[in-house]
Amino acid sequence: MVKAPTSIKLTEEIDSILDAIYADILIADAQGVVLKVSPTFEQVYGIRKEDAIGLNVLELEAAGYFKPSITSIVLNTKERVTMRQKNNKNRDIVVTATPVKDSAGNIKFVISFSRDITDFLHLQEQYSQLENKIVRYEKELEKLRSQSLETDGMIAKSTAIQKVLDIANRIAPFDANVLLTGESGVGKTMLAKMIHKKSKRTCGPFIDINCGAIPENLLESELFGYESGSFTGAGKNGKLGLIELAQNGTLFLDEIAELPFNLQAKVLKVIQEKKLLRVGGTEEIHVDFRLIAASNKNLEEMMTAKLFREDLYYRLNVISILIPPLRQRREDIIPMILYFVHQFNEHYDLHKTIPGQVLDELEHYSWPGNVRQLENVIERMILTSEEAIIGQSALSDFIKFKTEDIALQSNRSMTESLEMLEGQMVRKAYQECGTTIGVAALLGISQPTAVRKIQKYVKKVADATR
Repeated sequence: MVKAPTSIKLTEEIDSILDAIYADILIADAQGVVLKVSPTFEQVYGIRKEDAIGLNVLELEAAGYFKPSITSIVLNTKERVTMRQKNNKNRDIVVTATPVKDSAGNIKFVISFSRDITDFLHLQEQYSQLENKIVRYEKELEKLRSQSLETDGMIAKSTAIQKVLDIANRIAPFDANVLLTGESGVGKTMLAKMIHKKSKRTCGPFIDINCGAIPENLLESELFGYESGSFTGAGKNGKLGLIELAQNGTLFLDEIAELPFNLQAKVLKVIQEKKLLRVGGTEEIHVDFRLIAASNKNLEEMMTAKLFREDLYYRLNVISILIPPLRQRREDIIPMILYFVHQFNEHYDLHKTIPGQVLDELEHYSWPGNVRQLENVIERMILTSEEAIIGQSALSDFIKFKTEDIALQSNRSMTESLEMLEGQMVRKAYQECGTTIGVAALLGISQPTAVRKIQKYVKKVADATR
C-alpha cells in the first residue's frame, strides 16, 4: 500500500484551515510569490484566488489590488509589520504580515492576515459624532438649567431681568467679588443665593449677614468672632465669627451701606488679605470665601459724602449687577403672582385662585416694596380670603392703589389708563353704595350712566369670578 506524500496531506490540511478562517490570509514565498490565499481574499480584493496564486505581490500592488504591499515591506525589513492598506475598492484594510524563518534566520514564507475595517471606521466616526452631539446637548441642557426662568422664585420673563440672570450665570463660576444693587425687596438675596449655587463653592456654606440688622456694638464680634475673656460678657470658650463660618463658601454682606465707617477698614483688610483677627486675639486666621455684597443705597453718593470708604467700594465693585424694580419689569408680575399662588397653595394645602381682572389690577400696581411686598400680599390674600376665587374686593384690604399706579403704565394709552381709573372708581362706589342710585349720586353721573358703568366694570368682574 502506497502512502500519500506528507506534503500533499499538509497542503490539504492548510486548505481546510484557510477555508475555515474568516480573516483574509495570504501566504507568499521568500520572493513574494503568492502560494496560498483564503477564500475571503477574493471578496476583499476582487481577484479570484486561482488568479492570485503564482503572481508576485508587487504585481498585485501594481495592478491596484492593494497599496502598499505589506509582504514586500516584511521581505525588506525581515520584521513583523502591521499597517493600514487601501484596496482597489477604496476600502480600509488593517493587515499584519509575519515572516516565517528557517534555522539560519532566512525568510521562507510571509504570512499576512487582513481585515476590512471600513464599516468599523464608519461606525467609529458615527460614534464620535454622536459623542460630540451628546457633549453639545449636555452643554445646552446645562445652559438651559442655568438660565431657568424660575430660580428659587426669580421669574425672568422680562428682558430686563433676563439680562440680569445672564450676567449672573456668566460670572457665577468665577470667584470675583460681586456688588448687587437695587431697591429694597427686588431680590438681591435671592440672586446672591443663585450665584452661590452655580459657583464652584456650591458645596460650601452660604453665610448671609445683614449689616443693618446687627446692633453696632455687637457687629464687630459677630463678624470677626472673639477670644475667651476678650470683653465683659464674652463666652468662656470664645466664638467663631460669621466671616470665619463662610470658609470655602460664599460670604454675603447684605445692606453693606449700613456697615459702620470704623469697621469698613477691617472688612476691607479681610477682603484683600483673606485673613482676620478675632476680637481679643493675637493670631491671624486665614479665611477663604467668595464675596457678594448688596446695597439699596447709592454707595457712590455715600462715598462722596465720606460715609463709605472709596477703597472698600472699588474692592466690592469688581462686578456690579443692578436689579431693576418690579414696576420696570411688569412682564414678570403675573408669572410671579401665579408662581407664589402655586407655592402657597401647596404649602398650606389650599386651592385658591386669582381671576384675570384681579391679576390685571395687580399687574399695574406700582409695588413700592417690590418682590418682597408682592410675595407678602399674595400670601395674605391666599390665607385670609374666604372665597376660593379671590375677588376684586380683597385688593383694598392689602394694597392701596394710587392714580400714579395707572398713569405710570408705559405700555397703555391715555384712553386705556383713564378707563382703568374709571373702573376702579365705579367698583369702589358700588362696594360702598350697593345701588345704581347711590353710585350715580356719589360719582355725579346719571342713573342710566351708572347702570351702564356697573354693567361694564362690576358685573364683568362678577361673571369672571363665577
